[in-house]
Amino acid sequence: MSTKFGVGVVGAGAIFPSHLQAYKFLSKRFRIVGISDTDELRLRSAGQKHFLPVSTLNYRELLAREDIDIIDICTPPGVHAQIVRDALQAGKYVISEKPLAPTLAEVDELIEFEKRYPGKLSTIFQRRYASDVEKLMRLKDDESLGRLVGGTFNRTARGAFVQNAKNWGSWKMSGGGTVMTQFVHELDLMCLVYGEPDTVTATMDTVHLDIESEDAFAATVRFRSGAIVSCSSSTGEGKSGVMFDVVGTKKVHRYASKSDDEGGESGLARLQTLATKVVTKGGDKIKERLGRPTKQKGDGGSHRPYFEAILKALDMGQPLPVGPASARHAVELATGIYTAAITGEPVQFPLDSSATYYNGITADVYRTRRGSGGNKQNLTAISGRQAG
Repeated sequence: MSTKFGVGVVGAGAIFPSHLQAYKFLSKRFRIVGISDTDELRLRSAGQKHFLPVSTLNYRELLAREDIDIIDICTPPGVHAQIVRDALQAGKYVISEKPLAPTLAEVDELIEFEKRYPGKLSTIFQRRYASDVEKLMRLKDDESLGRLVGGTFNRTARGAFVQNAKNWGSWKMSGGGTVMTQFVHELDLMCLVYGEPDTVTATMDTVHLDIESEDAFAATVRFRSGAIVSCSSSTGEGKSGVMFDVVGTKKVHRYASKSDDEGGESGLARLQTLATKVVTKGGDKIKERLGRPTKQKGDGGSHRPYFEAILKALDMGQPLPVGPASARHAVELATGIYTAAITGEPVQFPLDSSATYYNGITADVYRTRRGSGGNKQNLTAISGRQAG
């Protein structure tokens, strides 16, 4: 009989429902034993809504439980490192939301720390396991695309989605804005597809949101393979979506996600669907309270393939996927983009402890130096507007 793994979730914020959706779909293999959050109201709401056996303000209570095998970290990046260390020391497997940590210095510390607990730490870059990305990697590996020579990666996001998030855009807690907290997925894919970066030039600005970090950027990355890739992201008004082109000498692979705002049912159809969901959900909640199995719904969401990869590694006794060294690449590239944008100079990779912003960027540094990249007049005006 397959092992069923107990899970303790640390953080009941915005990303938790996506994890919960995957766990419910894979309920024969995963069971959420408990959840922790420092926000008492949010914690109580999550525990009662989903009938979780344990709810605690102190995540260390989850670490002490023998019926919890995996700690799933869904907190802001600024507190990932301490929870990771505590959970590994407690003998747990640890999966952490991206980025693993908001600075290269913290990531490198975790890489060294994890060596004492090899293969037990994974960063959640679920996009690696999406069907479109797996297709792209197959085309790359069998050389259907030819030699990769360039590409474009773009992301847009609605500002309303993040403006009210407490730590979004905080240099200390999130490591930055759209580059580190949203586009980090595309940075991870770029490194996965093209390999190690060589140089980057960039610009960034705060043009849409009232936050302390950037909400828009554009960069050009040259990889050691010779490929030149342009990338950009903006968090403001409009639709959300991701698009990328991978250009090879034989073929171009193109991907465009369906916007959150596009498509959909008619008004009547939406009402009918909602009514069905309400009835079904009510019945499932009763079954859940009685400890009876509920019917699997949907496909488990975007995180399901990643959690299936976790199960595969656990079943085969292999290291968890996306270890800390692999997760470092996206943080390194993000740090390079920030550095190039602030200084207005190209940045050479790799980055080590001698790098200018190896220990991260502060709000004061961004506020005082962000105009040095060539758009000082506009940035100064925005600073004045936000200060007012």
